[in-house]
Amino acid sequence: MTTLLATGTAHASTMNEMQLDGLLTGNTLYLNIPAGGPALPQGGTVPFKYGADGSSSVRLSNELTLVGTWKLGENHYCVDWKNGPKNSCTKIIKTEDGISLVDLNSDEIRGTVDRIVPGNPERL
Repeated sequence: MTTLLATGTAHASTMNEMQLDGLLTGNTLYLNIPAGGPALPQGGTVPFKYGADGSSSVRLSNELTLVGTWKLGENHYCVDWKNGPKNSCTKIIKTEDGISLVDLNSDEIRGTVDRIVPGNPERL
């Protein structure tokens, strides 16, 4: 996986709880996932739904959709997947180049935001 290097620059900022709430709640984020990770070894673009009711889902392939619940933290959010990792925590970093989702503990990039769509257009 790729490690985020931009966090030390003056133009990178970690989103706070209020910003995360506005970005995630009730939206589907389409993330460009780098190749080589355990969930999607080949990489690609996948939809992540963050329901206003705390539900979350991600379609990793036609055969695998993770479902779970998500909650906000001070400068991150965490997802407990029913059929995947528990307490998977992520911070979102905004740079002049875009928005990256970064593992809270390892600082590895989980993906970059391709687009944000209100609601659940993928019916996840």
